[in-house]
Amino acid sequence: MNPQPPTPGRKRRLGEILTEAGLINAMQLKAALSEQRKWGGKLGRTLVEMGFVDEESMTTALSRQLSLPQVDLDAFKTPPEAIQLLRVDIAERYGVFPIAGDARQKTLQIATSDPTNGESLQELAFNTGLRIQVVVATPSSIDRAIRRCYYGESTIASDTATPDSVGMDEALLSPEDLGATAQPPPPAPAAQADLARQVQELTERLAALEKHAANQVRALRGLFDLLVEKGQISREEYQARVRPRE
Repeated sequence: MNPQPPTPGRKRRLGEILTEAGLINAMQLKAALSEQRKWGGKLGRTLVEMGFVDEESMTTALSRQLSLPQVDLDAFKTPPEAIQLLRVDIAERYGVFPIAGDARQKTLQIATSDPTNGESLQELAFNTGLRIQVVVATPSSIDRAIRRCYYGESTIASDTATPDSVGMDEALLSPEDLGATAQPPPPAPAAQADLARQVQELTERLAALEKHAANQVRALRGLFDLLVEKGQISREEYQARVRPRE
């Protein structure tokens, strides 16, 4: 892997690249930009949260269009010296994760979900005093890597939750295993750890499902707002649509 610094010339924006790749259309981009102006945050994350594009497709498109390597941070083993070159508050502020670095050469290679944001990369170079080289990774994998390597959390990559994917293994709760009449003995430490892991996974999937539902509402609201701004529907029609029915 040989990460390259951002190439000079005309700056290509994230929305432009995703539109050219056919991953989003113009109306979806405008709706996401409108939502970003209201609430802040990164455009890529907003597009993902509104359900307009999945982060894997977005990352792959950026990698291909900008000729940058793509890295799977969930399978990547980060050298300790790279972590030492970037403080956690800076990593969280810019949404990046260090994958390699050389203090003597004053270079730092980072994974980012938006390599088109040249201003942030320049600020990152200024704050670290290092020359920045970039690779591309998904936003969620960057979040997990930060939590895993800086905070020591045990993180698990999972697919987007669906109603069919949040059930636990029935065998864990069967009467035969627990005993119908006798009080079950305390679980062994290994069993406790496994149960805690499963509970954590279930909690994360339920949270993801709730977030997915909220993001769908957010996306619809953004599209309605855009239609109102364009005069396609009136404010009264919009309010009638979103007002809860009695």
